[in-house]
Amino acid sequence: MGVPRTILLCLFGAVFCLTASQARQCYNFQHIYFGPFDLNGMKFHNVSCPHGCSEAVLSLDTGYRASVTMVQKGCWTGPPTGRMLSDDHALPPDYSVVRGCVTDLCNTDLMTHDSIPNLSPAPNPPTLSGLQCYACLGIHPEDCTPEKSRRVHCHQDQSVCFQGNGKMTVGNFSVPVYIRTCHRPSCTIKGTSSPWTNIDLQGSCCEGHLCNRDSVTQSFTTAAATAPSQAALVMAPLLVVSLLLGTVGGPLTPLP
Repeated sequence: MGVPRTILLCLFGAVFCLTASQARQCYNFQHIYFGPFDLNGMKFHNVSCPHGCSEAVLSLDTGYRASVTMVQKGCWTGPPTGRMLSDDHALPPDYSVVRGCVTDLCNTDLMTHDSIPNLSPAPNPPTLSGLQCYACLGIHPEDCTPEKSRRVHCHQDQSVCFQGNGKMTVGNFSVPVYIRTCHRPSCTIKGTSSPWTNIDLQGSCCEGHLCNRDSVTQSFTTAAATAPSQAALVMAPLLVVSLLLGTVGGPLTPLP
């Protein structure tokens, strides 16, 4: 005997209502900042999310007071668990923080630049290497021409100049980046993986005052100079100096 149509409709309605009751209202926002950000007082749009809310801040810095920071709030799209490693000595310096939560409009913890540490600290001890390099960071090649770049005195052991390009990604939010700054003689970029965020960066180093004035749009797939002492190629994912909000205050809120 077939199931009466009225019963089928009731069962379908029950499943629909159950699914709807599990959805969460989350704030939805994404923006790129070229300095400190402050979202207090800002009105966000809401979005319905089936698996909870998320918020993330990802920042890349020259180490000399120039940064690109991505802020994203919305639905949780990452895995329920995952480790993000950190290295305080990575160059160029960067940082990310990701938070997931499961109550309505709960993605409001990461609201100001205080969410991340100072990525341009003064050298300690306050010594310089004696080298000058161009320093810039932007999302368009014209943001990082030598004419628009600052001339900085490199800190301590940073005795070569770096130039490169890459991409910053938080979830499905991605932007290109172009950078010039100081680096260590090893010109090594440490890499790590993250389930939520990533910075892929490639570039090369050179020796000599203000030597990093070549094009930042070039493809750094081979050595930039025939003499290894003049340029060292680096092509690896930039270390995402990452810290889950839960690492500080407890485990990340699990999501279904």
